[in-house]
Amino acid sequence: MRTHTEHARVTHTLRRQKPKPQDSALKPLYTRSVVNSLGQGTVNPFIGAYAVTLGASASDMGWFQSSTNISNNLMQIFWGRLSDTLKRRIPFIVAGSLILSILWIPMIFVANAAQLIIILAIQALLGSMATPAWTALIGDLVPAHRLGRANASVSLYASIGSLIATIASGTYMITTGGTLQHMLFLPFIFAALTGITSSLIMLRLKETKNGQKLNLKQNMTTEILRMLTHAHRTKPFMRYCTVAATFEFFMSIAWPLFSLTQILILGASMLQLAILSFVQSFTTIICQNWAGRRADVAGRRPLLILFRFSLITVPLAYAFIPDISILIAIGAFWGIAQALGQASATAYLLDVTPQEHRGSFTAVYNLIIGSVTFIGSLIGGYLSNYTITLFGLGVGLQIVYTLSAVGRTIGAVFHLRLKETLKKEEA
Repeated sequence: MRTHTEHARVTHTLRRQKPKPQDSALKPLYTRSVVNSLGQGTVNPFIGAYAVTLGASASDMGWFQSSTNISNNLMQIFWGRLSDTLKRRIPFIVAGSLILSILWIPMIFVANAAQLIIILAIQALLGSMATPAWTALIGDLVPAHRLGRANASVSLYASIGSLIATIASGTYMITTGGTLQHMLFLPFIFAALTGITSSLIMLRLKETKNGQKLNLKQNMTTEILRMLTHAHRTKPFMRYCTVAATFEFFMSIAWPLFSLTQILILGASMLQLAILSFVQSFTTIICQNWAGRRADVAGRRPLLILFRFSLITVPLAYAFIPDISILIAIGAFWGIAQALGQASATAYLLDVTPQEHRGSFTAVYNLIIGSVTFIGSLIGGYLSNYTITLFGLGVGLQIVYTLSAVGRTIGAVFHLRLKETLKKEEA
């Protein structure tokens, strides 16, 4: 996510020799990020509210979060290993993006929260093939000492698209009126069209075909087991997975509650939700260049630690601040935190991942995170149902938010155990 003033004249070909981030080979990645985020930004900030208005309870919202988390990560080991074996990234990104985009359409016609949750889970499951390939593609194209800036640049372009789309979508829905399902009709259509377009943009990048014959059975069994064993024996990678999973588990406990608080307690409108997302994204964009440079100069670890400690404030704010306007103001701080995270988290993951196994290791990481957040979101949803029954909606949610904040603090402290991965000679 970032701007560049110079572009080398190179062909759009993926090579073993990684070009600099400003090379024109990266232009399709930036373009795809903008176009894809236009669609995502149009609907994503409102999906939780959509579920609540369809009658979702706290436990339903637990399934809303957990089913997409596990579905998105369940098949990534297979897709990541397949991507590494074929030495191809583009087909997986294109196919995954197409499937994900098309499945926005059925969400227009759902009659209840359960139907929405099922479609979201299917969307995440089938669209997951793009995730490890996308992360690996960035690692393939970018030298290690510039990963922070490159990831920040890609994230910046995505944030710009999302920023524009979210505020436009929120404004449109307020002016349109009617039920939320009616208001989301055109945003869902737009998300589908932009998603399809973003996948086709990736066809501008050309990859050398792998001449090796693929034994699919071997990849499904021996190769995947070998890859899991390799990942387990890679200590820096497993240490990062353990630390990140601890934080993400407690973070996910609060996820089912946010939309409930926004709609049922704060009474937020779609425009206010759009402004909340806008403020966070705008601040992220402003800070993205700075954060990317710091990740490649000061290192990934300091930014990653600041990012995690900053996220402790999120459940506390939702628990005890009674006004959506105040949350919107605090969103500026969360935007800064997000910039730190986007610049450091993926760079750190790629640093502790063997280059030839980036797709596979990324998939393993995502499976671990998806599994713990699946459990965490379910616990948050069902625990909230229980505390709401005992203490009422407001106090019941506050109890679970506080639990999430305490757990996030523990997880953030664990990040202090991580070692810096940026080599001084690379900076």
